[in-house]
Amino acid sequence: MGHVTRWGRLGAVAVLAFAGLLIPAGPAVAAPDCAPPARNVVPDLPWAQQWLRPQRIWPLTRGEGVTVAVLDSGVDGQVRQLRGRVDPGQDTLTGGRADTDCLGHGTFVAGIVAAGEQPGVGFTGLAPQARVLPLRVTADNEHPPSETALAAAIRVAAQRGARVIVVGTPVVRAGAQLRAALEEAEAKDALVVVASWGSTQQEVPVDPWVTGRVLSVGGFDREGGLVSGTAAPVDLMAPGAGVLSLGPRGSGHVVEGGNAYAAAYVAGAAVLVRAHHPQLTAAQVKQRLLATSDRVPRQVPDPQLGHGALDLYAAVTAVLPAERGAAAAAVPVSPAVVARPQPADDRAFRVATVVAAAAGGLTLLMVAVTLAAPRIRRRRARAR
Repeated sequence: MGHVTRWGRLGAVAVLAFAGLLIPAGPAVAAPDCAPPARNVVPDLPWAQQWLRPQRIWPLTRGEGVTVAVLDSGVDGQVRQLRGRVDPGQDTLTGGRADTDCLGHGTFVAGIVAAGEQPGVGFTGLAPQARVLPLRVTADNEHPPSETALAAAIRVAAQRGARVIVVGTPVVRAGAQLRAALEEAEAKDALVVVASWGSTQQEVPVDPWVTGRVLSVGGFDREGGLVSGTAAPVDLMAPGAGVLSLGPRGSGHVVEGGNAYAAAYVAGAAVLVRAHHPQLTAAQVKQRLLATSDRVPRQVPDPQLGHGALDLYAAVTAVLPAERGAAAAAVPVSPAVVARPQPADDRAFRVATVVAAAAGGLTLLMVAVTLAAPRIRRRRARAR
């Protein structure tokens, strides 16, 4: 049930830091432990992509015109499937650029959201035409991002027009800096998506003010098991174990797991929604994602499963009566009744095609007979 990477454990430390149980001394000083170059190219379609089937959405939108900010270890802008769509960004630790990535975590997140299509490669991001704004908030695998770094990155993302902000660590409490940053993101109409807290080993105080301003996401594996237990509120579930994405410094792929990657899938869905429904506010986008989710057979929101699992097709295409007004709903919208599309049945399609063709031919024959009948009668009259 639990596939938790070093970043999953790091997220737990981050929560304790925000909860006031652990206070980071400052920016990380440990020597970087860089991920090896990713050289293994996987041609197959990953399970998460088979489950979400984003190709059904792409005739409507591929995320063009929307920028997603990735608050993480940076994003390698030279990776083949991201090249040309990664902005220089900003390193909140040094003040430099963030379009390189030693650890690879940020590149993995960005790939899930926005990796472009590539011949001979099955993997593609949910929004392959979105732009990526990388904001580095950590530089090693052992220290969580400081609140100062996260707050600065959220402010930069909001000021630079990111309409979706994905944070790879849980955020359930916040000091003055992070509260101010979340308020600025809200004022700039940016949706903040975060990884959910992934452990039941220690109680963590949760601030409803903070959780009401973010979209918290937990992960599940291909059999439906949770990535890990959840001790703090989770809004939505998405693929998060054994998922495939991009690695840094190469054209290959890697497989990882953790709630941060589930958050990336929901961020990608949010990008598609914002591209296809540009009139919706961030609050409305959040409610749309929750209202169109695949429900769990329990009362929602459920402490561990939230409102259910992300339904990408419904999130983009559903018609919700609550969105008819210009303002966002003050309370969660009612669940939408959405028929989940079924895989195409080629035999049924062929039968339907034959029947339609036969019906069309019969109709044409009847029309021809009707038009010809008067002429036939006249000819018989003359013959008499």
